[in-house]
Order: sequence, then C-alpha cells, then structure tokens
Amino acid sequence: MSQDINLRTTFNKVAKLYDLARPHYPEELFYSVVKIAKLRGTAKLLEIGPGTGQATEPFAKRGYKITAVEISPALAKIAKKNLAKFKNVKIITKALENTKLPANSFDLVYAATSYHWLKPKAKFAKPHRLLKKGGHLAIIGTNHVSDEKGDKFFFASEAIYKKYRAGGEYDDNFRLSPAIKLKAHEVDKKFFTPVFFRAFPLVIQYSSKKYSQLLNTFSPTLAMEPKKRAGFLKEIEKLIDKKFGGNLEHHFAMTLTIAKKKLFLASSQSLLGTETKK
Repeated sequence: MSQDINLRTTFNKVAKLYDLARPHYPEELFYSVVKIAKLRGTAKLLEIGPGTGQATEPFAKRGYKITAVEISPALAKIAKKNLAKFKNVKIITKALENTKLPANSFDLVYAATSYHWLKPKAKFAKPHRLLKKGGHLAIIGTNHVSDEKGDKFFFASEAIYKKYRAGGEYDDNFRLSPAIKLKAHEVDKKFFTPVFFRAFPLVIQYSSKKYSQLLNTFSPTLAMEPKKRAGFLKEIEKLIDKKFGGNLEHHFAMTLTIAKKKLFLASSQSLLGTETKK
C-alpha cells in the first residue's frame, strides 16, 4: 500500500505515546545485521528515522558510531533523552532529503519502520552515495500478520474499520498474511544487490487500553478527525473488553531486508547534487 508522504510528520503529535506503545525489535534481528553486513567495532552507521531510539540503542550498545536523522522534533527530543548515555550517537533533527552528509562515509545505512516515508528520489540514490564501497542498506519493517488460528479479532473488528474508514478506503478483500509469506522489501537494483531477507515473528499481549494506545501511534489513525478517531478507538476498546476478555494477543513479524551497495554510478551523483566526502 502506498503511503501519503505528508503523514510522516503526524507522529510529532504523540511522541511520548509512540515511545511507550511501539513494539521493540528482537535482538536476533540486530545480530543478523551485524553478521551479514560484517560490521566491525569501528563501523559508522546512518539511521533514517530513529523515532525515539528503539532500533538505535541495540547498535549503540555495540559501540558503533551512529548518525541518526529524525524529521520529528518531538520524537528527536525523546530519542536524545533515551540515548543520552551513548556518546557515540548523534541525532540530527531534519528530513534526510534535506540533510547534507559526507559521501562514501557509512558502513551501514538502516531504517526501522521508517523507510517508506522517504521521498522516491532519495530512497536508494542517497543511501548509495553515502555508503562506503562494500557498504550495506538494511530495511527493517513491522508487519501485522495472521495468527493462523482464524484471526478472530481481525474479522470481529472489520465492521468498526469499515464504519470509520480507518486507514482510508476499506478493502473488503484484505486479509492478514502469514509471516512465512512475507517478502523482502524491493530495492532498486541499479544501486543495490539484495543479499539477505528474514522475518522475525513476535507476539505481544495487549490490554484493550494498551492496544488502543498502539493504534493511536499509527499514521492513518492520527490522520483521522479528532472526534472520529476517539469514536474508533473507543469501539475497538469496547470490542476487546466484551468479546476478548479485555486482552488481545497480537501477532507481528519484523522483516529484515539487506542489500549491498553496487559500484559507483554516475546517476547517483546527478540525483544528489554536490555532497562530497569531508
């Protein structure tokens, strides 16, 4: 599903809730990045859209020098607080497309549930330009997947989603995919060669209130009119309380796509202007 690029600033409204409610990523995922990208202790990383630091801290703990670029001032403020003890992390409050960074400087460029917010011209050309020779791009995604037991909550909540048109126009044919059927993020093969893909299943227990808070950190929910959003969330909570005993087991799968930088292309320089290595 395509994303409205203008919605990428909506998280600024709920920065504290975002920090509280968003699921974290499994440690095994970060181990896979380190292994496949062959990151050494001196590696330099660029993170696109760190949010409040959920995917920054696991790399920071390993001692890598990290530059994280976050468009939301509110999210960046919390990230700076959360990561204050790591002197190897620098957070820039800006859109990546408007951030000048030295070319050929990073061993890894990565994004955790934020890559889809990049403008098309910057998605692959800019990471390619910023990466060192042999560097890697890692794209981490958060996916809502089938519990493979009938997806009772999904179907029970269908009428509410239709009523409020949560997430835009409701697709009657949409179904949750099993984690095993998830596919790698597509990459522009002019710039990168895909080298790795894996899905990491994750199950989290939510009370009705906690699940409502999670929904309230998603851009389609935040884009709703306040009264409509409040009504939608209230009905979701009521459904969980009445039909699911007040608790919901939600199934996620975090996906990891890794691609290796191809040799320098003149086209990437023309797309990105005059950034040079410092």
